[in-house]
Amino acid sequence: MDAQRYLKMAIVGVICIVVFVVGYGVYINDASRRHIDKMAAAQYTVLPVAHADYRDIHATIQGVDVTARASWTVDVTAQYEGVLEDVHVVKSQWVTEGDLLATMKNNDLLAQIASAEADIEAARAQFINAEQTVNRYQYLVEHNAISVQEYDSAVSQRDAARAQMESRMAQRDLVRSEQGKMIISAPRSANIVQVYREAGKYVRAGEALFMMADLRELTARSVLSHDQLKQIMSVGDRFILEVQPHRLVHKAYPISNIMPRTTTVKLNQFLLSVARTIPDVNSETDFHEITWRVENPTGILEPTYYDDVKIMSQNTVRVLAVPSRAIHRDAQGVSFVFTLDGDSRLARRTVTCGIEGDALTEIVSGLSQGESVVVAEPSVYSEGMKVGAKEYEF
Repeated sequence: MDAQRYLKMAIVGVICIVVFVVGYGVYINDASRRHIDKMAAAQYTVLPVAHADYRDIHATIQGVDVTARASWTVDVTAQYEGVLEDVHVVKSQWVTEGDLLATMKNNDLLAQIASAEADIEAARAQFINAEQTVNRYQYLVEHNAISVQEYDSAVSQRDAARAQMESRMAQRDLVRSEQGKMIISAPRSANIVQVYREAGKYVRAGEALFMMADLRELTARSVLSHDQLKQIMSVGDRFILEVQPHRLVHKAYPISNIMPRTTTVKLNQFLLSVARTIPDVNSETDFHEITWRVENPTGILEPTYYDDVKIMSQNTVRVLAVPSRAIHRDAQGVSFVFTLDGDSRLARRTVTCGIEGDALTEIVSGLSQGESVVVAEPSVYSEGMKVGAKEYEF
């Protein structure tokens, strides 16, 4: 009996040992597999991915050069020579007709006015004396105390004194009119485009002091390729010009006080419309010269040359799109993206692009809604490479 019991206990012990060894082996194998998977996953490059989806985009053209001009300009010149005593306006300031722009000073004119006033006083004294003589002689001639000839001579002297006084007054008024030219006023409502001379400088008659122009509406010219023009015109006929902010910050006055804003665009954005296209948009040509009408209610956009500006459609269009950073082009100009297959490996996919937006590009063919594309430069990965993925943030 004891032998049988010991045998059973031995068999149970062996079975337990076998079960333990097998279980431990399974555990070791599973842990090893998970460790290997973890180590392999750690070696994957993690790339941002986005999904092709229908989005609203503005048709956008980057890197355009434009030259803006005012519809008219006028120079305000000095009407008389002198020292520019005070300048009351700054460049780009809006002024209305009659506003004071500057004051000048000419010491010679001031001396001439003082001399003319002194001459007038002397002539007035002579006239008063002559007038008194005539009044006295009139009484005497009425009483036959003097001859008529003496009376007539006194009248003539009085009239000559009056004429002399009036002549001196006319000379003074003439000098005063010249002195009035020392006040420089705005001939019409406009922006001050240029301030040519600083206060304290001596200027001559006819020398330009200010250039004025109405900057509320400008014309601008640019050159676009045929494809660019067709693309942006396909969305609508209203556009937005966006200038780099640093080109507009050098202002010596508060921009918000120039004019009320009439649009909701940003301060460095301006509404555009096409005034003329040479050749016509439907002409088969490589390039077009476009003349734009630019709405500039603040007057902040000055008539000059601007490089690397952005022109975008004011309207949006809903299309299948991916981030523009996901689109690449090879040496032959073929557009392609990198997608992820079922094994998380990169696959190159040729695509046909349509409208280019500010940060999005339309996909005409080559991708379906929901497919993932890599949003990173190809220098950090290659086709067939297994990668990890993280959601791209727009």
